[in-house]
Amino acid sequence: MKTIYLVRHGEALDDIEDRYGGWSDDPLTEKGRQTARELAEEIANLSPKPKEIYTSSFKRAAETAEIIGKALKLAVVMVEDLKERNRCGVLTSLTRTEAKSKYPDLTEKVEDYSQTITGAETYEYYRDRVLRAFDKILKEADGDILIVAHGGTFRVVMWEILGKPDYKEADLHAVVIIEEENGSLTLKNSKGLHFKS
Repeated sequence: MKTIYLVRHGEALDDIEDRYGGWSDDPLTEKGRQTARELAEEIANLSPKPKEIYTSSFKRAAETAEIIGKALKLAVVMVEDLKERNRCGVLTSLTRTEAKSKYPDLTEKVEDYSQTITGAETYEYYRDRVLRAFDKILKEADGDILIVAHGGTFRVVMWEILGKPDYKEADLHAVVIIEEENGSLTLKNSKGLHFKS
């Protein structure tokens, strides 16, 4: 049996500036770094402890992973296919006010996760990318692992791998525990997850 800790990155600059994220490569805020340090302490007390850490290469996830890795004395492996979905396309890095002024038709469309706007990645392409990354990590990992990723990654894992169509979103710094046994994955906790009512 293998334990997988799936962690969402902490608060990033685009979160507090009310900008569209997606492929914007923003660093953590000071609050995001502090919360990552607290999270690292919490993870250090978990059993079993992760033996390997994988992360998206985007700064917000990589910084979160590095802080946790330092506390656990583990190296961090970057996985490009874990990057967030480029769902914001031409809206990426614009404030919501700027976006509404420049692209009023797209600001409504971007809120529907199934829609693809100009310059964005389709959900299907993103899903396949994340599934490929997850499969590769599980095959390569030797023991219990921790994966730091994004809200979109949580969506793919919850909807496509764990079969939770009522999943809505994960809090920043959510930590989910998944157990893998004989190729079957089971959600063991839902701390920080929100489901449709």
